[in-house]
Amino acid sequence: MKTLIRGFAEFISKVQFEDLTSEAVTQAKNSILDLIGVAVGGLSMEFPQMVVSYLASLGGKQEAMLIGSGTQVKVPAVNAALGNGVCAHALEMDDGYRFGGVHTGATVIPAVVAGGEVMDVDGKTLILGTVLGFEIQNRLSRAMNPSHLGRGFHTTGTLGTFGAAAGVGKVYGLDEKRLTSALGLAGLQGAGLLEILNNGAMVKPIHPGKAAMAGLFSVELAKRGAQGPATVLEGEKGLFKAMADEVKTGDLLKDLGEHYLILDQYTKLHAACRHTHPAIDAALQLEREHAIEFKDISEVHISTYPVAVSFCGAHRNPNTPEGAKFSLPFSVSLAIYYGDAGMNRYCVENVEHREIQNLASNITVNSGERWANLYPDKRGASVEIKTKDGNNYSTDIELAKGEPENPASIEDLVNKFRNNTLRMPEDTSERLMGTIMELEKWKASDLSKYFYF
Repeated sequence: MKTLIRGFAEFISKVQFEDLTSEAVTQAKNSILDLIGVAVGGLSMEFPQMVVSYLASLGGKQEAMLIGSGTQVKVPAVNAALGNGVCAHALEMDDGYRFGGVHTGATVIPAVVAGGEVMDVDGKTLILGTVLGFEIQNRLSRAMNPSHLGRGFHTTGTLGTFGAAAGVGKVYGLDEKRLTSALGLAGLQGAGLLEILNNGAMVKPIHPGKAAMAGLFSVELAKRGAQGPATVLEGEKGLFKAMADEVKTGDLLKDLGEHYLILDQYTKLHAACRHTHPAIDAALQLEREHAIEFKDISEVHISTYPVAVSFCGAHRNPNTPEGAKFSLPFSVSLAIYYGDAGMNRYCVENVEHREIQNLASNITVNSGERWANLYPDKRGASVEIKTKDGNNYSTDIELAKGEPENPASIEDLVNKFRNNTLRMPEDTSERLMGTIMELEKWKASDLSKYFYF
């Protein structure tokens, strides 16, 4: 019987670098550039520092580089995937796929790069593994959501294991049989609960880190002959029935290789949950167009789609930087105050900033019928700013900047990378960026050597 993961494995085993479109190759390199920059920036957050310090202290077989560990000594690849995956998600600036409600890069890229170091592969193989990892993870997340999210699961953690295993499996050169086993093993290990949105936002990055680690671990076991369940998705006690009330299985294996879903990723330009971005963009647009001064604003009203309200609408005055990234009122107030919501804005000083807190207390967030009906094709927001002199200004944003229909420019990506890698020596950052932009010419070790700084 050809199960779903066997269908995926058959596809993965056959695709070669030469089969990729030039657009998919370029997007893979852009995704790697963006994700590694975000991971370096993530080291400014407390939780990644804990994780990296702990993993570096363990030592072990020298296989792969751990970003920002302060030592050139490598660590076991599974630990590198874990640590780098945690770093990649900490800023809340990593890429995502809106039709699946998932952050793909933070699970796939750390695993693929670590696995690439183990196998000493070239850059073309890293690109190929990245594209295929994104493909499998995005297809599964699209099929399972919104039901999966509605049940309280964090898709990045639960399904990221499949993307990581698919990408690493290609990097390792597994055949169809072993790829099927690797994906089956990966399906046993996915985990992630959205309760962290209510309490524990600091540790949310553990989800993609563990998914990246589990994907690589699954490939290593499959390589050695371990056999994961081929029916892990659609089986009577499989993932679909355990983790969703509705799964759209019809398109899971349809048109594989015709349009690579990595092309449908969004790029984040604000350091907060993606569901805050349309409202941030709208507020900043109004501020610029009407020369609105922060001190003159009396109140702000936001109408957006229900998922955004559920994720980010409840808390006006968070008490931690991590929590602030999931507060729509606070993030909009912060963005208006500074004119941006970049990585350095979410800090204790600003969380405690009286003026930002006061405006956040006067921002309302509601679910709008228009946006509910358009979701997920459009993930938009309507924002109305009222000033103390009685003027009202309003605008709508259908898709935040960075979506494929409203793309970030290469200049946006380069500026974001440079801002996120300020903790690195400038010449190291520039060489790292140059290596990624021409990754076809290099090897995995040529990329990861810059992780030491």
